[in-house]
Amino acid sequence: MGKEEQDLSDPGFYNGFPMHTPMDIRLGLTHETDINFELRWGIIGASAIASDWIKSLQDVPGARVTAVGARDIQRARAYAQAHDIPAAYDSYEAVCQDPNVDIIYVSTKTWDHADHSLMALTAGKHLVCEKPFADTANHAHKVYEAAEKADLFCQENMWTRCFPVIEHARAAIARGDIGKLQVVQSDYPDAVYALNPALAGFGPEEMPVIAAAGRKPEAQLHADNVYSAHGPKPSGAILQYTKQQGIAVITFAAGRFLEEAHFIGSTGRITIENPSHHPTALTIRTGWPPAEGDPAIPRTAGDLRSNQTKKPDTGFTGPWKESYRNQDRNFSHGSFNQVERFEYPVPTPAPVMQGQPPGSRWTGEKLIEYKGWNWGFGNQHGFMYQAQAIHRCIASGLKELPQFTRAESLRVSKIIDEINQQCAEQGFS
Repeated sequence: MGKEEQDLSDPGFYNGFPMHTPMDIRLGLTHETDINFELRWGIIGASAIASDWIKSLQDVPGARVTAVGARDIQRARAYAQAHDIPAAYDSYEAVCQDPNVDIIYVSTKTWDHADHSLMALTAGKHLVCEKPFADTANHAHKVYEAAEKADLFCQENMWTRCFPVIEHARAAIARGDIGKLQVVQSDYPDAVYALNPALAGFGPEEMPVIAAAGRKPEAQLHADNVYSAHGPKPSGAILQYTKQQGIAVITFAAGRFLEEAHFIGSTGRITIENPSHHPTALTIRTGWPPAEGDPAIPRTAGDLRSNQTKKPDTGFTGPWKESYRNQDRNFSHGSFNQVERFEYPVPTPAPVMQGQPPGSRWTGEKLIEYKGWNWGFGNQHGFMYQAQAIHRCIASGLKELPQFTRAESLRVSKIIDEINQQCAEQGFS
């Protein structure tokens, strides 16, 4: 059976691959077995999030963590002992210069990201830097420019993009399941996460027209006396993609939100369920509401949108009844006649809440004993999806993940800069 025939016979496939297949594999850029490609990791910053990254690397057969650096040697040594890391240093530069390190993971404070990333690239090491990638778009551009000159892999650690839920959603959009994308809605207390769905939907090529509102940010010395990437709270923005005729509505306030993301198309919508920045479920709603009537009479979109008190304008005569499958009537566009929920649980141990012990799990082939601190954040074991993709991509000679490119990372930085600038000029104190 050919790929196209398979897609028609099984809606769970797109171009011959299951919907949740990682994009790098689906696009034919990498090989699944290259999670065995050997990389020696050096850790800059003995932090809780780095501990979660290290634990998740244990699900990547080719990964070894060989060095860690902290500003205090005692902390570095204690961290190395807890995580079974051979070398501990009291400087980040020493980690970068270690000949037993191939790739650096930066987990320091945001305002230090650019300096530490440049340090790693200058030492000839591949780079993965935690989000936000840098304080400003200018800082991010300098890092990516250095990576380009050094011909090294360089990646913002936007782990969300590698979750099976997001892989499935993007494949569904690409396949046309919801028609033409028109609106993206998302919320999250951090602007980087709140903006992520907008870029996933509309891409990085177009700089949207932005109308922002929120609290005035304070200029920061470490951000060249402008505004930090984290931005003020509460804030929000409407992004108008003029060329694509679409909009994104994002909020990154300090209040309590559902933390869902919605991709709304001309014929359906996709909901990334809570928590959307490390999701384990999505719901896809598609199709016009079913209509009942004389089967000999052609049905059109105009017919379906017409109510019983107004005769359709297509010359229809005879019995007519609309059915909305036990949902409220809506004579504009109605509800959906097909609702599907897909779940992709994070492999155990799955820390839904922070503070759970490292634990262990049987992979089907071996027992993994997760070394290190307790899980610091929710569903953090999902780091494994991005870690595996990084090994596959570097093995294939790629310099970035197709799931989240440098162009997307830079676009996020530029949008945040613009939001902060507008809030500084007209926001509330």
